[in-house]
Amino acid sequence: MGIRASAALWRALMKDSSPSQPAPLPEITQILALVNQSPGECPDKLIRLQDTLAKGIERASLTAPEVERLEKVYEGAYELYQVQRYREALPMALQLAISNPKDIRFLFMAGMILQSLGDPLLAATFHACALQMDPTFMPAAFRMAECYTTLEEDEEARELLEVSLDMGRHSDEFFELQRLIMERLAQTN
Repeated sequence: MGIRASAALWRALMKDSSPSQPAPLPEITQILALVNQSPGECPDKLIRLQDTLAKGIERASLTAPEVERLEKVYEGAYELYQVQRYREALPMALQLAISNPKDIRFLFMAGMILQSLGDPLLAATFHACALQMDPTFMPAAFRMAECYTTLEEDEEARELLEVSLDMGRHSDEFFELQRLIMERLAQTN
């Protein structure tokens, strides 16, 4: 699926307002507005985001067609992310995270996109939500450490890097990420 097709698919999917395929949630607009606010408003951002995700958890019992639709949106958002079209991918990722916050891929993608857009606090919140769903998901812990580094919370960042490394000690799945974490930890000494 090409980038233009992904964007067109997103628009088409979101126009359908039948009960099995809800229209975009109003919370998406609220979160998009938060992305451009000043850092002084961060605590308020987190409270609103937590409320929004809680609403999403209530909606998270999905039918098979809804799951299929979300998978298509995920593919489109991931393609946009891969080509660094973050602003276009963000509404899709937020829709996914709010529609099914039990899927850590959706939470993690929203966090990665927000991180790429320069909002480490909101990104860390999504990474934390992914970790809450799966406390062993090493990539989310690593990305959260990156966010803390950007926020100049070096002690917390180092702690998260150490936790990330421990998560992957018994798995070859994230070998390259483990190597990167060890490099980052060496730099902090």
